[in-house]
Amino acid sequence: MKKELLFLICLMSISLMASCGTNNHENEVLVTDMSGAEVWVPKNPKKVAAVSPSTGDLMIAFGLGDVLDGTYYSVMDNPWAEVIYPKSKDLFGYDYDNSVETFIERGADLIFIPEPATAQNLREHGLNALCVRQFAEEGYGDYVFAFSEIVRTIWGEKVNNRVDMWQTDFNKAISNVTQKLEENDIYEEEKRTLYYVCGDKDRGLGYTDLGKSLLEYVYDLLNIDFICNRFETNRPSAEAVLEINPDIVAIGGIYQQYLLKQIKVEEPWNRIKGVVEGELYNIPVGFVSFEQTAAESPLFIYDMANKLYPDLFDYDMVSLTKECFSKYFSYQLNDSDTNNILKGLDINGDPLIWKE
Repeated sequence: MKKELLFLICLMSISLMASCGTNNHENEVLVTDMSGAEVWVPKNPKKVAAVSPSTGDLMIAFGLGDVLDGTYYSVMDNPWAEVIYPKSKDLFGYDYDNSVETFIERGADLIFIPEPATAQNLREHGLNALCVRQFAEEGYGDYVFAFSEIVRTIWGEKVNNRVDMWQTDFNKAISNVTQKLEENDIYEEEKRTLYYVCGDKDRGLGYTDLGKSLLEYVYDLLNIDFICNRFETNRPSAEAVLEINPDIVAIGGIYQQYLLKQIKVEEPWNRIKGVVEGELYNIPVGFVSFEQTAAESPLFIYDMANKLYPDLFDYDMVSLTKECFSKYFSYQLNDSDTNNILKGLDINGDPLIWKE
């Protein structure tokens, strides 16, 4: 009973504050979120729930780790998170379906969450919530910097330099790779097909990304046909994948080592062309998987360029990875750490998560 009463009092207080401030936005900024909603949020919020995947990663990278209350729970399942950013052990693990009461009890004064309807519901209950997601309604090219610009709008000068630095690093990676591909007439060639397995959660080989995301955007720039955008669900059957029979398979996430082994032995997945012909690649994992919109995104571009076009690219991924983690997380990787990250292993060289 006490808990319900506390919840009602908190809710009434928030609603009262919201109504009192209806016409006074002196301490707020107007933000357009990734669903197109225009929302007034407080300047320099002090306790942020970064529920959307990789928003916690970028907040730390932009120097905002001190205001981060928590992030998406599966990020905390990754052993590298606490190694790279020791304060991760104190972060709360949020989920998409947390109740309004959870955010009130946590004292979150700003929430980043992927579903527009959930963000709207939270706002209707007096909470400051913005939709931030990993995909776009159309192409993702115009959305790559959306979250970083939202952060810039809210925190201003505190983050300007770091946001500029990350955007520059991302654009540089795109420019360097695409220029080389153009010089070698790669865009005149027929696109090879690629199937992606998302190993962030324990959902098997038939768990993927439907496109309109960073993955599809980057692979398109690499002249690769991202076939996952053809499926009606992000849980396609092996038969649906085999019908296309992709030339390449890429596997990311913390379950990748288990999935890389599984796809080589499990029927009918092991008959996919990319598996049979050895075009089977892992995607490295840092604070989050490199293929997310995160501090590690430029590394994803360089790493995939190396793997997909070994005759054209030979980027020094060890040096680039060390530089990235020093710059954005103030963490100094040694050679062993770096090679383990690039292979999707933990600090001891073991799988991040293994299943028997």
